[in-house]
Amino acid sequence: MKLKLMCDADILFDSTTNMYKAMSIDLTEQVNTTNTLVFALPPFNPNYDKPQKMTSVIELYRNDALVFEGRVLYTDDDILGNRTFTCEGSLAYFLDSIVRPNTTQDTTIRDYLQGLLNQHNAQVEEQKQFTLGIVNVTNTTDNVYRIDNDYSNTLTVMQEKLVNRLGGYLRVRKENNVRYLDYLEEYGTTSNQTIEFQKNILDLSQRISAENVITALIPLGVKNEETGLPLTIESVNDGKDYLVNETAVSLFGYIYGKNEWEDVTLPENLKTKGEAFLQENIKASWSIEVNATDLSMLDVSIDTLDLGMSVPVISVPHKLDENFTIKKKETKYLQPQDSEITLDTVIKRNTDQVSSTDRQLGQLETIQTDRFMAIVKEQTNLITGGSGGNMQYGFNDSGLPSEIFFLDNPDKELAKKVLRINQNGIGFSKNGINGPFETAWTLDGVFNANYITAGILQGIQIIADLGMLGGWTMDSTSLSSGSTVGIILDSSEASIATYHPDTDYIGMKMYNGGLAVYSYANKGTYVGQLSSGADGTVLQGAYGHNLSLGISTDNTNTALDGYLVMDNGEVSCYKTLNMRGHSIINQSDKRLKKNIKDIDCSFVYDLEVKQFDYLNGDKNRIGILANDYMNKSYSKYFLHKGKDGYYGVDYQNIMNALIKCVQEQNNRIKALERGTK
Repeated sequence: MKLKLMCDADILFDSTTNMYKAMSIDLTEQVNTTNTLVFALPPFNPNYDKPQKMTSVIELYRNDALVFEGRVLYTDDDILGNRTFTCEGSLAYFLDSIVRPNTTQDTTIRDYLQGLLNQHNAQVEEQKQFTLGIVNVTNTTDNVYRIDNDYSNTLTVMQEKLVNRLGGYLRVRKENNVRYLDYLEEYGTTSNQTIEFQKNILDLSQRISAENVITALIPLGVKNEETGLPLTIESVNDGKDYLVNETAVSLFGYIYGKNEWEDVTLPENLKTKGEAFLQENIKASWSIEVNATDLSMLDVSIDTLDLGMSVPVISVPHKLDENFTIKKKETKYLQPQDSEITLDTVIKRNTDQVSSTDRQLGQLETIQTDRFMAIVKEQTNLITGGSGGNMQYGFNDSGLPSEIFFLDNPDKELAKKVLRINQNGIGFSKNGINGPFETAWTLDGVFNANYITAGILQGIQIIADLGMLGGWTMDSTSLSSGSTVGIILDSSEASIATYHPDTDYIGMKMYNGGLAVYSYANKGTYVGQLSSGADGTVLQGAYGHNLSLGISTDNTNTALDGYLVMDNGEVSCYKTLNMRGHSIINQSDKRLKKNIKDIDCSFVYDLEVKQFDYLNGDKNRIGILANDYMNKSYSKYFLHKGKDGYYGVDYQNIMNALIKCVQEQNNRIKALERGTK
């Protein structure tokens, strides 16, 4: 997965280079509210100080696709100087404009929304403006009657006057550098990635609640301009202005409530809407929520799960096979194993409508109530009722009970899943009461199983025949794992490796008393060696390769820029080098030198000393700018170009040249003094 974080035109993080590092990048997305991006930068990031509150545009790209656009709300620095930025998505730009008092009638939903966008765009800078995109939310008349008279911000008006009354989703998208606002009845996309029990479901919970339930509803329509009273259904409902759900009354009693449809002008249409609303409100007392992980974060071959997508959810133990909508997505890009999505079915509770950007979207959505009795919450319920939970006794020839059966069918002869307990032990069968019992625990202490899915085996010895031992492959000379982490042992050498799906095994290899590091960047060779000898521990690079000593932080997927590179006798330090000793001694024995001759040191007078700050954070430095002397003939005495393309200066040579210049100056001074006497 390729990831890039931008601040205007400056790079804050790029997964393809080591120059721009981040400690964390966490994106939280929720339907109908502003998304939140939180990221942390170390102080040596070259663009650490670039993001400015409210003015900088922050963009996050995943595999070159824009997944977040917004602005910085606030920052927080820790004791080490790491800076955390909290950003809100571009939907929050609508918080910056006000809807002035007006009355709208005989207007389509699209035209009403276009009017809100026109007011917003007239009040804000160009970079915060929107173009109206897809609008497919409708009502019975496709006609809007709205009164805006409280000077609310544009986002609040859209949520309260559209989303809370008509449903649907507000979506921001950007195409060809144009920012669109869509108002969708449904996102309309279904993922080919499934959410499955024992695969990527983290939690499944259900709730039955009478909170905010209405069993007797008074529907109200458009207000009469003369009387100010709303339209009711008395004329089409036998003189009654309310509707009753008898089933709900039997469960909860009479609980009266109202709901307003300001755009409905006909009583028969108002009654139809009221009946549908009442039915959905009753359903909303039953709800189900699923938390899961997005497997595309771990496997690039799997489609991503995007906000608003419809996703198939399958849980055989819970007899669940439904499409759910992704209502919330928390993506931790540098710690993908901690990412999480929340899926709800599509029927909303009436009190869970989103009404402001700072209200957390916590609503639980419902499925059909007749399915609810079939949903089993935990695996432990399988024994007591999830798959039948039937218990029967077996008897010996004397008619005495000698064994117990737990069955998935009341008829013992028809049962397939069987737990059998008798004087010989415990056996598990998927093929009926007569087995075979592929998993068994006998009274002599022997345990046999096809596989163990979870748990801890502690203080044991494993003895196995040649072949497969769980996920491990055994033969006469080696034991190896083909999964994500493994150890390969054979007669000639031992290797410790982690599995990379794109580059095959990577890791470390031990041989000849040393430890070498595998490098897929160097055609799969093992480079470097850690070994010990008479002179102590030795760390060396393989022939033709640099040796780098790096520093990395915990809980991140990235390495920091503080490291040393040793190559062909040179040591390059990529951070400030602090010398704690009392002196620096350079090798200067004449016996080690050749081509000794005098030089003209007058080039020193041509050098210009400047004050500057380094991009990595070092400030108030003094020195020369190497690039200014690239074309000078004397640059051979002090100018060096590194393998990374950057130029360096040999200040030791310059200092030695200064010694000669001082000597020459001293001789001139003495000559002048002699001439004046």
